[in-house]
Amino acid sequence: MSENTKSTTAAAENDGAAQEEAKAITPNYDNTVDVKEVKFHFKKDNLGNKRPTIELKLPTPSVEGLVSILETGGKSLDLLLGAAQDVIISQARSILNDEGNENLTDKDFPYEQCLWDFIANLPEAVGRGRGIAKEVWEDFEKDYTEAMPALTGKTKEAVELAAKLFKGKFQSVKTNKPVIGKLKEQLAVYLNGAPNAENFSECVKFLDAKADTLLEADETELLDNL
Repeated sequence: MSENTKSTTAAAENDGAAQEEAKAITPNYDNTVDVKEVKFHFKKDNLGNKRPTIELKLPTPSVEGLVSILETGGKSLDLLLGAAQDVIISQARSILNDEGNENLTDKDFPYEQCLWDFIANLPEAVGRGRGIAKEVWEDFEKDYTEAMPALTGKTKEAVELAAKLFKGKFQSVKTNKPVIGKLKEQLAVYLNGAPNAENFSECVKFLDAKADTLLEADETELLDNL
């Protein structure tokens, strides 16, 4: 065994021991729960007032917690299965709502894109974006259209076109890398300059990640996916 391997192994053992020690000295430690920090953003009201962002430390099932739910069954298991089904349904709804998929039927629907492993292996931001409601996309399109003329000096028509392509998740231009690159630049301008950009951070993250995926793909792969 090399010195580097020994060092890595020792470090892992020490880290594991430290975690176990922390669990042992933490009162009422519950290994079935992990704490996830989540920020909640709010829109401005009609008077321009905005509720401050709230960050909550939410209890979520750990691996041990999920195993316990599976073993115990009952309503907790029903809830877990329902949550898993919601992920699949959300993915299917997103596919149906994508620009260019208006004529999909049950006969030609890409069911393979609704398999659990397929969804799990989507880029993180893209996976999260699949759960963004249609109404949120509409609000993002409106806010982008209102904010960008002043930030870029572009015409209203140019900004509306970009907003439409964003809302369509690049579907109509997914093989046009120069356009995607330009849209990615405009997205950064919006994120850094628009007053309400924070409210649509999930939309921006989704679009930025999808733009990177499309820019990294070769033309043959893109054409095969048309």
